[in-house]
Formats: sequence, C-alpha cells, structure tokens
Amino acid sequence: MKRIFAFALATAFAVAACGGSSVPSPTPAGSPAAASKPPRATVKVSVGSAASLLYLPWDLAKALNYFEDENLDVQLNYANAGTDAATALLSGSVDFTGNSIDHSIKAQVAGKPTKMVVSFAKLPGTGFVVRGDLKDSVKSVKDLKGKTVGGTSVGSGTHLLLTYVMNQAGLVQDKDYTFKPCGSGTMAATLDAKGADACMNSDPFVTQYVSAGKGFLLKDFRTAKDTTELLGGAYQFTGAVTTQAFIQSNPDVVQRVVNALVKANRYIAANPAKDVAAKLPQSVTGNDVELYVKTLDAGKEYLSADGLIDQKGVENVLKVNIEDCKNNPTLCPNLKVTDQVDAAALYDNSFAQKVKK
Repeated sequence: MKRIFAFALATAFAVAACGGSSVPSPTPAGSPAAASKPPRATVKVSVGSAASLLYLPWDLAKALNYFEDENLDVQLNYANAGTDAATALLSGSVDFTGNSIDHSIKAQVAGKPTKMVVSFAKLPGTGFVVRGDLKDSVKSVKDLKGKTVGGTSVGSGTHLLLTYVMNQAGLVQDKDYTFKPCGSGTMAATLDAKGADACMNSDPFVTQYVSAGKGFLLKDFRTAKDTTELLGGAYQFTGAVTTQAFIQSNPDVVQRVVNALVKANRYIAANPAKDVAAKLPQSVTGNDVELYVKTLDAGKEYLSADGLIDQKGVENVLKVNIEDCKNNPTLCPNLKVTDQVDAAALYDNSFAQKVKK
C-alpha cells in the first residue's frame, strides 16, 4: 500500500541535476568476453563513513571480488558524514552512496528523487555513548539537559536519531542542550577533549570507545530491545542509494551492483565474524582485529541478511523525521505543511529480489 506522509524537511544540501557518471566500456562483438560478461562499467561511490559496519557490504564486496565478478570497477570514496555523501550523489559526481534513507526523504521533497536499492542495517546500529567521567551524574537521557551532545554532522542520520531521542526525553536542541557536529573519525578525540559530553555513532566507534573504558552506553540502538522501546519496531537505516535517473539510464549496472552487495550481506550473515574479518583489509578492521571481531559480532543483530528494505522500518524513519521537524528548526528551516513524502517511492526492492540464491 502506498503511504503518503505530509511534513516539511530541510533541503540543506546542494540539489544539482542528478545523473550517472558511469560509462560502460564496450566489448568487441563476437569476442569470448562479450559472450560471458556484461560490458565493463565504472561506478563511483561516496560512502557516508570509513570503516563503519553500517556500510560494510561495500568494503566486503570489494574484498571478496564480488564487483569484479560483475565486471564492475567500483571506486569507493569515504565522506566525513552521510550529508556529504548525499551531496555528492545529488551533484552527479558519484553514482551511488552508502547512506541512511533519511537523505532520500530530503531529496524527494527537493524534487530530486533517490532510492535505496539494498538494505545494510535494519536497526539504527548506533549507540548513544556518554563520557566515562559522567557515569555518576548521567543515568538517563533527561540528565543530558544543559550538556553538549554530538552526531557525525548536522542533518546526518545520527543527528536525526539523536534529536528524536532527546525530543522523547522532553529536551529540545538549542534550548535544553547544544548539538555539536563531531565527525565520524574525530568523535573519540572530541569526547576525550571534553568537547562533547555524549555522542551518537555507529561501530566500530561504539565498541572501541566503550571497550577502552572511556565511555558507557546510555542507549544501545544496535539492539532490537532499545530500538523497539524507542520506535515500536524496526528502523530502516543505511543501505545503497542511487538516483532515480541513474536507475532509469543504467538498470543493468544497478542490478550488477546490487548482486554484489546482496551477496556480501549474505556472506556476513552466514559466516562467523572472525572469518568475515579475515577477508577485510586492515584499513577496515584496524590494527586490533580481535576488537573488530567483537564489534562485528554485536552487529549481527542489526545488519541485514538479505538486503531487502522493510516498509515498516521506512515508516519509522519517517516518524522520526516528522517529530524532528516539529521540534528542531536546524533540521527543518523551511517548514511547509504542504510538503509530502511518498514512503514507497523511497526504495526499490526489485533488484535485491532478483539476486540469485
């Protein structure tokens, strides 16, 4: 059933014309390669964060040569935050992003539709981490009143979820607390320097920071328990996103990208974390592989096993956006009650459904 939600959203990123930069290289007709492989294609990708479990299928598909199996040259570039990756997609400088679906909501309102075609995370996969020195004074979200809390960037998926969590505790940004964009790779340093009191982020940051004894989990949205307590069910967070224009112009390339990513999803679900980690480069696992394995074990609960986007999870993302727009002018500076979002148009499961078992 098609669901239309009316509410306003920020259009804080550039919305230049969408278009694919991927140009398949023709294979000479009649050659053996022409019979066995589709044309070589280059696909440019901007990933919302480096070495994050929320985007792991991109790195794993690359490591396992799944993209090569599809005759794709996939070029992965890592942004500082999801907002930057979304901007790159809408500007036409990349063909895909690893991103959260909330950016597709913003793009739809702006008239530049994008679609998630593979799910990576069926729960937020994030933790709300508080600095260790505040353990005696911060027992609940309400105790963060008057403090500085952070996400990866303004308007990012972590910012949206953080805002919702704070709203549910009766706390409003810029009135009851200060929001600080901390970046993904620099978040630990920001907390260490007491530039923020608590931060929302994904793994490996969460497991690494807590395991080091530097902080503690106030809420763990890597688990179905805390996510259901907050939202009543699943939350379709990250996945592979492309533009509607690219899908229309390059459906075969989209299918091949999806083939590789869904195979990576299935590999993660079917294999022990230590075996998955063994396939990844050190740039992804870091130097402490044992800690990465522990991180990935925790991720098994929220990582998608089949790449299919969940409708209820999408609707929960919309619920978060609606509530945030009502309470946070930073996220929704151009509030218009006439703005509408078609939930079903935010994603396309048809490609993932075609991937062979």
